[in-house]
Amino acid sequence: MLRVGSSSLASRASRRRHDVMIINRVAARSLSTSTTSADGGDISSSSNRWQFLVPPSPKQRLLMGCVAYDPAVGQIWDGMKDYLTSSSGGNLPHFDYVLFTNYEQQVSALVDGHIDVAWNGPVAHVMAEDLAADRQDVALVQSCGMRDVDRDFRSVALMKRDCLEGGGGEEVVGTVSAMKGQTIATGSTDSPQGHLVPVDWLVHTVGIDNSTIIPHEYDLGKHGDTAVGEIEAMKAMLDGTGGTSAALVSEMMYQRGLDGALDGINAEELRESVVQLRESPPVFDHCSFDALVGDHPSDGGKSTDNIDSHRAKIGAFSTAVLAMDMEDPCQRPILKLEGINKQWMGPRVDPGGAVRTALNRRGLASAGRSNTFGSQVRAFSSSTASFGGERVAVLGAGVSGLQSVRALRAKGFDVTAYDPNPSVGGLWRQNYLSYGVQVPKQLYEFPDLEFSEVEVGQFPSGAEVQKYVERYVDHFNLGDSIALNTSVTKVTQNEDGSWSVKIKTKDGKEEDNQFEKVVVATGLYSSKNPSLPDWASGETAADFNGEILHTSQVLQAEQIAGKKVVVVGNGKSAVDLAVASSNAGADSVTLLSRNAHWATPRLIADLIPFQYVFLSRLGQNLVLGLTGPLPGCSPSHSSVWYSVGQYIMPPIFKVVELLFAAQFRNVTGPTSPFNKVGVVEDFYGYAQVLDYSLRDKVKSGEVDWKVGAIDSFESDGAVLADGEKVSADLVICGTGFQKEYSVFDSATREKLNIESDGLWLFNHTVPTNVDNLAFVGSELAVISNISGYGLQAAWLSKLWSGEINANKQDMESEVNEMKEWKRKWMPNTPSRSSLVLLHQIHWYDRIMRDIGMKASRKSNFLSEWFMPYESSDYHGVLTTLEQKK
Repeated sequence: MLRVGSSSLASRASRRRHDVMIINRVAARSLSTSTTSADGGDISSSSNRWQFLVPPSPKQRLLMGCVAYDPAVGQIWDGMKDYLTSSSGGNLPHFDYVLFTNYEQQVSALVDGHIDVAWNGPVAHVMAEDLAADRQDVALVQSCGMRDVDRDFRSVALMKRDCLEGGGGEEVVGTVSAMKGQTIATGSTDSPQGHLVPVDWLVHTVGIDNSTIIPHEYDLGKHGDTAVGEIEAMKAMLDGTGGTSAALVSEMMYQRGLDGALDGINAEELRESVVQLRESPPVFDHCSFDALVGDHPSDGGKSTDNIDSHRAKIGAFSTAVLAMDMEDPCQRPILKLEGINKQWMGPRVDPGGAVRTALNRRGLASAGRSNTFGSQVRAFSSSTASFGGERVAVLGAGVSGLQSVRALRAKGFDVTAYDPNPSVGGLWRQNYLSYGVQVPKQLYEFPDLEFSEVEVGQFPSGAEVQKYVERYVDHFNLGDSIALNTSVTKVTQNEDGSWSVKIKTKDGKEEDNQFEKVVVATGLYSSKNPSLPDWASGETAADFNGEILHTSQVLQAEQIAGKKVVVVGNGKSAVDLAVASSNAGADSVTLLSRNAHWATPRLIADLIPFQYVFLSRLGQNLVLGLTGPLPGCSPSHSSVWYSVGQYIMPPIFKVVELLFAAQFRNVTGPTSPFNKVGVVEDFYGYAQVLDYSLRDKVKSGEVDWKVGAIDSFESDGAVLADGEKVSADLVICGTGFQKEYSVFDSATREKLNIESDGLWLFNHTVPTNVDNLAFVGSELAVISNISGYGLQAAWLSKLWSGEINANKQDMESEVNEMKEWKRKWMPNTPSRSSLVLLHQIHWYDRIMRDIGMKASRKSNFLSEWFMPYESSDYHGVLTTLEQKK
């Protein structure tokens, strides 16, 4: 493995001294533990006797392989062995390691069952996956840990300054296009960072195929770990050897060259004469511990006990390694010598597929990752469920899909989440300009993981949420249950109730996989299905010379600057983009709303955070007095309160409406909802929590807010239904998204019986007429949706594992009761079936009762009734699933 903490280019003399030190240390240890008596008997302890005189069986043995690319490898693993075999450390008395001179032999030994774990580089990992997949009698390769420094490994493109246009300047910044026709030095051809990934990127992504690539072949078989080839490549570039003017090397080695840490590289010359080009190859993950999932070849694949014991010892190894602590003075030297920055990390191998893609294009690897097709794999950590349960496909790897993976794995299901994007996160990966969360961070947290990137009370940006979501995947070791860059194109129910799931990878490979169950976790909104007005296309817009875009397509301020912008809608995305357009330098901004709708202020009366009113038990019971109890969820005495509250609460909420209207300076006029629609009723159709940005923009004249609808277009603007013309270069449709169910076969769609106001499900999760199918997050709208989806996933895992009883008749009865209740007072919108919102606490209560946990989560009566319920109140719920598996 490449190490950051120490040089991999020690002198021959120091290597010999190091070897002598290791031999002397081992000899001393042998003398101290193997003293013999006069009659030749061993007088050492019994533990030493069985450890050193009786070979362990394959079932007992835990043998790890690593490639000896540097003498320090032995020193590192001597230290690791001391920790892993000690009773105070890993407590794995039969752990040992063996050194290989190359990765090819190590991979073969792993798949043949001669070793249990391999400390593999990324190329070796792909080789092991493919070799294991080719052999029908063994299971697939699984990663069970890695170093923190091996995540997001990066290569760089370097070029001589004097070969760039304007190269004499101090601040010259070149682009990779300058490499066309150049002679480029690289590391050895088996190095992922020094050759494979950057060359593949240069040729296939950048499109430069007329340059001369000169690899510097050193230590083949070690896959670039010694980095000698990269150092020689930089030397060739500096010296101009053979006309070399550029190099592709790892960012780590380039930085070490700048730091003066590489023999033969003059740091000052490198800094002054070489430029790092602006673009860089894709990142990838470097080294990982690899083991086998399932039948182990050394056991013949015959015994369930052997399989279980193999899993157990690999799990124990992973748990012990991940538990190592940099703060422990005994462990710190080993971790530092291994090059670790802070800690060992859970597995996450090549999430973007860069290494496999590069090898595949050279004919050295299959196109798809082994864990994308066929049997699925996951981490061996102690928090991971046992293997062999029913297979579940999860559609989507956003906040609901990820929590579904975690909850279902905890109950023993074999889960794979498919997502067409190159990274997790769903809509948080990329969305409209200035997008973010409309609730404070304490209402938008995963159960069991604090949103530490943001202070309490702040409203996270989209980028901050995305970073947090990625951290959730790493924290709970979910990566190996996720197949990215993989679309689900068809889901068909088989006659026995199982499912055929057709998938397609980004390179066009298609495959049918079989699953016992399917979870749809594609979210309430999908950028793939924007809802656009009829006038946005066809003859109506034919005369318009400007652009018509959906909010999901407006990503950069440059799309707006200097233009006359009309934003259509009155939901959060429309309001956000009206404000963002003004801030981005639009020539003019018009917000065009069909009707007036209520917004909830972040601070009620400019004093009280809104959640203290609407997410406390007291507040939600006040709402219940107006609307009635939530069927199947609210306590039985709620009906008594409603019989009185329906007469008391309307005038109270009229006062609330006046207060809200006054706060937004919108008591009268066409844009005011006051005396036009009730605030609670409207919240269930057009919920949004806003600051005063739009209010202030309207007051200053920076945004012109109109109530109306577009009827037609002229070349330079839109004509409204009342005949008024609004000048426009750009029309942005903040008109939401459409639900879409075409992924299912026609028979399943018919059974789902999707109505004009949505898909009606039992407990907003499972259909009553389709077995083995569930929807998590995609048919549920609550205020704190991220925690709501986690509880929903926990409930589903209990239902599918048989711990919650629900018969079809009761399910249908509750669904019909829910329909009747919602249709009595909620606006008729396409999402009505999914809405819980201001009844969130009572829905959460129902979840907690069903899964056998306490519904009241606060410490005392006053907190229970007057403090807002936050995501942290449900910390530990999913952890409990893992502990009870």
